[in-house]
Amino acid sequence: MLKFLLTLSLGVFCVAPLQAGELTPATKSCLSGEKQGHCERWVKDFKTATELAHKGDHGAQVTVAFCLSTGCHGAVTIDKVASCSWHLVIANSGAATVLDGSNLRNTCRPMTPAEKDRARALSRDLVQEIYKRPMVTTDQM
Repeated sequence: MLKFLLTLSLGVFCVAPLQAGELTPATKSCLSGEKQGHCERWVKDFKTATELAHKGDHGAQVTVAFCLSTGCHGAVTIDKVASCSWHLVIANSGAATVLDGSNLRNTCRPMTPAEKDRARALSRDLVQEIYKRPMVTTDQM
């Protein structure tokens, strides 16, 4: 079973990367300056969303997928594979909307076949952990 712990950043410019085989997104250290407070709020919100996403909260899952895709204003390391994985989880949640399907296609389709395979494997583990069942929805990638 994958461990789902948030990693701690290693320094101001260093971020612990997402390791193959686990879905542990890394938040960044916020640089001091006028946008530091904004960045720190996003780091906090992302950590909270990640915890709720693992409990099946649809809105939190959308937030996690968004942050992993965009970086949430520099607070989160962009990881398209992890973002795609969360979009696949959302597609399997039973609460997916048309917009969720569009986000899945926009995030996942440009990836390489190897990246898609990694995303599918990660999402299978997440769906099993969160919903206690295998994936049922096709991934539309």
